[in-house]
Amino acid sequence: MPVRVLTALLFDLDQTLYAPETGLLPAGDRRITDYLTHRLGLPREQADAERRRLWREYGTTARGAEIEYGLPQRDLYLHSLEDLDPAEYLTRDEPLAHMLLGLNADRFVVTNSAANYAHRVLAALGIDHCFERVFDIEALGWQPKPEHAAYHCVLDALARPAAEVGMVEDFPWNLAPARELGMFTIYLGADAAEADVTLTDVLGLPEALVGAGITLQHARNA
Repeated sequence: MPVRVLTALLFDLDQTLYAPETGLLPAGDRRITDYLTHRLGLPREQADAERRRLWREYGTTARGAEIEYGLPQRDLYLHSLEDLDPAEYLTRDEPLAHMLLGLNADRFVVTNSAANYAHRVLAALGIDHCFERVFDIEALGWQPKPEHAAYHCVLDALARPAAEVGMVEDFPWNLAPARELGMFTIYLGADAAEADVTLTDVLGLPEALVGAGITLQHARNA
């Protein structure tokens, strides 16, 4: 099997670096629904349905609310996630930190959430020090995954070809543009998905990369 060298690994945040069973993501969804209920004057059940629709159609509820209702994305993040404490749902994950630090490549988080929230999640997991940088929704130009512009923002900032970049995600539709651009894609989930590698546990990433003929190498050593 031919060897492919990756110098960067991009990790999604929510439900990729922690298990869905923690309940953190639903807690955030409830707060976003509360925000829409207040700002749009909708009954809560209707606001929740609108939250889901906007997320499906625009990649994030925040972007959909900005496009359809003129609500600034920054405002939604500020008033829904800013006071959410991930430490109420997450604990330090030493095996995850050990695995990440053992990956001989530059590591980054790419998330559709805001930076403050992302860093609080990473701190609660005890893995903030494992990453070079967090690309949050603002760093993506307020254009969330799976918008192609989001991926170009990251690649431009990394200043390296897509072929040297791997992406780990729990939503397969967020991997599709990465694959089109030439990234190596790793799907984390139990369903069938078009990806170069499929995992059910992120801790299996090193072994899976070896099995796929991948060599990791920091950019400075490339």
